[in-house]
Amino acid sequence: MNMKIIEKEILNGALQKFRENTGLAVEIVEIEGRAVNAGHIHDAIIKIKWKDLDYFFAVEVKNIIARATLGGAIQKFHLFKEKGMLVARYITPQMADELKKMDIPFIDVTGNAYINEPPLMIFIKGNKPTDKYRLQQPARTFRPAGLQVIFALLCNPGLETAPLREIANKAAVALGTVGWVMYDLRRTNYLIELHPRNRRLIRKENLLNRWAAAYPEQLRRKKMLGRFRADKQDWQKYAQLKDIKGLWGGEFAANILTKYLKPQIYTIYAKLPIGRFLLKNKLKKDINGDIEILNIFWEFGPKQLNKELVPPLLIYADLLATGDARNIETARIIYERELTGLIGED
Repeated sequence: MNMKIIEKEILNGALQKFRENTGLAVEIVEIEGRAVNAGHIHDAIIKIKWKDLDYFFAVEVKNIIARATLGGAIQKFHLFKEKGMLVARYITPQMADELKKMDIPFIDVTGNAYINEPPLMIFIKGNKPTDKYRLQQPARTFRPAGLQVIFALLCNPGLETAPLREIANKAAVALGTVGWVMYDLRRTNYLIELHPRNRRLIRKENLLNRWAAAYPEQLRRKKMLGRFRADKQDWQKYAQLKDIKGLWGGEFAANILTKYLKPQIYTIYAKLPIGRFLLKNKLKKDINGDIEILNIFWEFGPKQLNKELVPPLLIYADLLATGDARNIETARIIYERELTGLIGED
């Protein structure tokens, strides 16, 4: 079953449940359309009819919406002519409250919904999924090893034409992993291969967005070394990341790039063991700490001017993973400034 069939199943199921729960007429008026002045394709436009009023929404269909994937799901809503709506297989009560707070309309297959378009106001939460709608594992391309390969390909335009061994080295994965990832990318229409040295990555915008959505749950958690807290508030001014061959990511890196964000969390990606670094900077283990350290999962140097930062794609994904509205806005700035060049089609 391919992604398009799954998306249609989720959309149709959510619309049917919405009709049953609200008694309102709702229909799909367009399948796949481009946002005005942008290349992003929304999944559909739906129309909800209440009395003599028609409400139109441009929908993004997702399997599940979690805090870590929320940013990736909504970051293009500002491009749509119609108001954006999330349609999901299941939205938890906690996420329903979060979406309501952010005033983001949603419906799901279990009957949960939120719409705040006075005089039409709907908020339903707490319905739970049946066995039929339990979460599915993502395709293997978007599991940890596959995500490392895609990351290397997206950050290094043209790398897909290199020998598989070179790709494996840059992605820090086994050679055999690259073989099946390239096969899956061809099968899912992200890669054209005329012969082994004539490959071209296509649909890069879609691939980048899928990578950013899958990264928090599938790879980021596995690379987390821990959360910490410092004795001094200005510890970051004196931290020597070269001691761990480290790079800044997340909110701190975003602030360096954009000057738009006051960091609440300090994210470091490290290549070497961090024990001495923790002692030197007096960082103590704290599950609620404002410092997080993760393992570097790639083997290529920074392409940007500031060599102390992780690649912009990772900064972007780190910001989206927080689900914080201001971070999502900053991610949008980084996307426009730093990432559009990576996804330009040949």
